[in-house]
Amino acid sequence: MRRLVILLTALNLMACAHGGSASEPAAPEAASAKPPAPKPVATPEAMKAASEGYALSRKGDNAGALALFRTAWEGGARGKSLAYTAACVASLAKVNEEGLVWLERAVDEGFNDAKHLAKDPDLDNLRSLPGFAPLAQRVAAADAKQYEAADPALRDELLKRADEDQDVRKLLVASNFKDEAVKTKMREVDASNTAFLKDVIAKRGWPGKALVGARATFSAWLMVQHADQDVAFQEQVLPMLEQAVARGEGSAKELAYLTDRVLVNTDKPQRYGTQLEPVDGKMVPKQLEDPANVNARRAAVGLDSVEEYIQSVERMKAAMNKP
Repeated sequence: MRRLVILLTALNLMACAHGGSASEPAAPEAASAKPPAPKPVATPEAMKAASEGYALSRKGDNAGALALFRTAWEGGARGKSLAYTAACVASLAKVNEEGLVWLERAVDEGFNDAKHLAKDPDLDNLRSLPGFAPLAQRVAAADAKQYEAADPALRDELLKRADEDQDVRKLLVASNFKDEAVKTKMREVDASNTAFLKDVIAKRGWPGKALVGARATFSAWLMVQHADQDVAFQEQVLPMLEQAVARGEGSAKELAYLTDRVLVNTDKPQRYGTQLEPVDGKMVPKQLEDPANVNARRAAVGLDSVEEYIQSVERMKAAMNKP
């Protein structure tokens, strides 16, 4: 797969773009009470280069894409998706040593999907290099940490339900959002997941990282995001997630998304610009409070700029609409 596409992100983005709002976190991050380290501010030229690089990579122009990714990185456009994609195109272009450099950057930026790394054919030219195995070991170790949990049974149930959430949305995307039977099934899945999670929270509170592991607490967050039929429940969870973040048991990014979700669902301006809608064929944030400072608020919780976010959504749409 030429681009790093995490299903949890891809389908959540697309489903929201056609009927609700967009969501961004691609995978659980290491929860921490400390604010994230500031990232370089990407120049407009760097953002343009990154966008064009992704476009060329989809067309199979690996050398051209790689040159643009170099420009983007030097200009401050960073992140695991860009670095991973650059590793793929470098491998496909047989610039293998540079591909390994890009892969290390992706790992440094937080790439932790061991299963994806193991099966991605675009990286086959890198696998025989001496530096590949140590990177794979780092990814495997980071991946394993995401599943450490005090309650493995609850962890597994949350993961299973999140898979069901995403599977039905995959079917909806495949039908171009026209299959009414799939829409009905999605509502049933969401209702079941909401009822299950409400019961868990009533008995045990928010299922944080220590209880169910980072990936499963992400799954719980995903279910809340999709509980739009029960906005009161979303509002109930919001202070719980705030407390979890303060304890290092939750993700500040996920909190930002749920904050915006609740604000939009209660007809109020959103704070972080995470909820998008199509206007004249382009994705734009729904109504914002204090738009001039939205990127500062996003940076404070570790999110890319609104402009970079919209580019990532447009890339995802283009990839999913590609025949």
